[in-house]
Amino acid sequence: MNLEELKVQVARDLPIKDDANLATEALHNQELLAKYLNYKTNFELLMHKSKGEYKRLYRDKWEYYGGKSDAKIYATKPFDLKVLKTDLAVYIESDDEIIQSEHKIAYLETTVKYLENVIKSINQRQWDISNAIKWTVWEGGM
Repeated sequence: MNLEELKVQVARDLPIKDDANLATEALHNQELLAKYLNYKTNFELLMHKSKGEYKRLYRDKWEYYGGKSDAKIYATKPFDLKVLKTDLAVYIESDDEIIQSEHKIAYLETTVKYLENVIKSINQRQWDISNAIKWTVWEGGM
């Protein structure tokens, strides 16, 4: 599942569908909360895994651009420049694989933030349902 699919699902799940049966909607809230907490946990785990992969990739690129990689690596992907230690960061940070890995992490962080806000909305939905029930009771004169 990706962020766009999540957005479609949230748009379908969050609105209160049955104004006449608010008690059922209130109970449905717990199902929604569990569902989106599960998504959030899965994306957080993916994010932590991606951050670990990024660190390994960064080390590999540091060795590669610093001239410390195995000779087999240079045979398949030659790099003939002598890079100063002070310039290593420039080469590493502009490497396509590093940039792609950073984009993946940013995407996962954005997805987790989105899910955190969805969870807040679900909690807000519970408050809205509670107020609607109170309003219905007040209108009925009870």
